[in-house]
Amino acid sequence: MPDNVLKVKMLGGFSLQYAGREIVPDRNTVSKTMQLLQMILLHIRDGVAKTGLIDALYGREDVENKNGSLNNTIFRLRKQLKAQGLPESSYITIQGGVCQWDESIPAEVDCCQFEHMVLKGQKEQDETLKMKIYEEACRLYTGEFLPNMIGEDWAAVQNVYYRNLYFTCLEELCEWLKGEERFEEIYELTSAASEIYPFEEWQIHRIDSLIAMGRYKEAMDIYEATTKLFFDELSLPPSPEMLKRFRFMSERISQSAGAIGDIKHRLEEKERLKGAYYCSFPSFVDIYHVISRMMERNGVSVYIMLCTLKDNKGPIYGEREKDKEISELLQEAIRGSLRRGDFYTRYNAGQYLVMLSGINQENCSKVSKRIDTSFRKMIRRMEYKVDYYVASVAEISPEQENEERHFKDSGSIWKNG
Repeated sequence: MPDNVLKVKMLGGFSLQYAGREIVPDRNTVSKTMQLLQMILLHIRDGVAKTGLIDALYGREDVENKNGSLNNTIFRLRKQLKAQGLPESSYITIQGGVCQWDESIPAEVDCCQFEHMVLKGQKEQDETLKMKIYEEACRLYTGEFLPNMIGEDWAAVQNVYYRNLYFTCLEELCEWLKGEERFEEIYELTSAASEIYPFEEWQIHRIDSLIAMGRYKEAMDIYEATTKLFFDELSLPPSPEMLKRFRFMSERISQSAGAIGDIKHRLEEKERLKGAYYCSFPSFVDIYHVISRMMERNGVSVYIMLCTLKDNKGPIYGEREKDKEISELLQEAIRGSLRRGDFYTRYNAGQYLVMLSGINQENCSKVSKRIDTSFRKMIRRMEYKVDYYVASVAEISPEQENEERHFKDSGSIWKNG
């Protein structure tokens, strides 16, 4: 009967339910008793050797009698489970050096069910039935295996094992669904995967499924959110695969019938901020290409300035929270120190690219002084400084290597290429 089954959740967190109520043997979720219970339930079918439990629980510790320590932990766990109102039982049986969950209290363990479903699908010969099983398995995977226990070796190994099963299963399922043109299901399944693993390839699957359904606006929204996440959290620019999809979506959005209203809306500047215009790195690259072509016709001088944020140890990479805060202040200083007709972008956590048009070499140095002055007012921390490198767009060429000249401006280094 369902009410007499211990329901165990290990994917996405740990919880126990029995007879419709939650069971909490120990408030300390990483205690020895809780780890013991988790390992016993994880190996509910075949049990786990006492030697394996001793190694997992006490392998790193200087414990004189490890077998006695395990026996004491088992004794405490039994008392805790009984105190939670579970039926009278030994809870853990020990036979031939193997510990196992007492079958008198039936238990359903989500990660074991997930594994069983995947392995069942791998043996299935009928392709359609195999994919139906895989889909059911993917829906059982609601999160990483015991994420709070990832620091323990035994849990980390299982975490990787289940993740690889999930990835293999979902990849094969998506490929089959693609052939069946069931793109809505691909979107639903990979959206769930992206919630769990936001930095994996499932974001691209989401975008591809929306593109296949002609939902370019939604796909573009996911692209923008994903590239921002990668930049903010990992300081990484969009991958070549992401950029390829960005250009494809941009073309389709502009070609869509009846899209002129949407195009007009997208062309409008959302915020009328003072100072320079911030754009994403892909947009900055496109603007650079356009400006380069315009210079051939009208001869307007344009310079590219690279602003690199450093501390006493060298360039920063945004790994520390305070570095991210300082980087945001540098961005604010850049925006406020430039004209509305200038463009800038963030290249990574500690570097910004600025495009200065209608300006000469001498005025580039003045721009860096303005940025530096504004930046210094904001931070008042002498361990941070900004290095500037500048080059004329007309001179930037893979075939040319320009001599660099150094200037000192407000304590920062100025390089003119």
